[in-house]
Amino acid sequence: MFGRLRLAPSVRVALERRCASACERCGLEWLWSLYVFRVDESAGSNAANLIVLCGQCSTDRDGDFAPLVGARTTRDRMLTANNRRTGVETLTASRRRALIAARGGACEVCGASAAERVLQVHHRLAVLQGGDDSDANLQVLCFACHHHLQPCITGCGAWANKRFGVCHNCQMRATLEQLMPGATWDEIKARYPGFVGQWKPDYEPRSLIKAR
Repeated sequence: MFGRLRLAPSVRVALERRCASACERCGLEWLWSLYVFRVDESAGSNAANLIVLCGQCSTDRDGDFAPLVGARTTRDRMLTANNRRTGVETLTASRRRALIAARGGACEVCGASAAERVLQVHHRLAVLQGGDDSDANLQVLCFACHHHLQPCITGCGAWANKRFGVCHNCQMRATLEQLMPGATWDEIKARYPGFVGQWKPDYEPRSLIKAR
């Protein structure tokens, strides 16, 4: 009897990156028709023990399973409808790679290459406003240009929204320094270990006073 396989969010992310939105047996690229099964039913539900299969390739499976993605969002449903209305092919993982290569493998705004920054495909006319997956409506952008980011003005190495110029962590440091004006930075870090625990290795927010 089939049951629902429970997957941690991090496992879903790892599987989506590994399979590139395609069945790992036949290569079918349709995210909504893909399911996750255990390779070894007696082992755990970690990415190494899971396989992503389409409906056709999973007919011989009789264990617990889960859809690769959860419920479709309003945006997903609208994009499907927009593509159907205009007769446009869905932007699959292979078409996305081909589009990025055809546009020179670089951001169309700043020129950053895939080796420098992650490249993403942006809809010029937003999906919720009727945009589809036609080539004319797609633009290759690096993640910084796509999300209106710039390096934090403190030089800490993190990214910040262009509107503010300062990353979240450096803003938080400034707030804590205002709350504890007589404390040193080391004392503040000791007082708020949860804040420190969020940082990546070898990272530390910098003071806004020194930056300005």
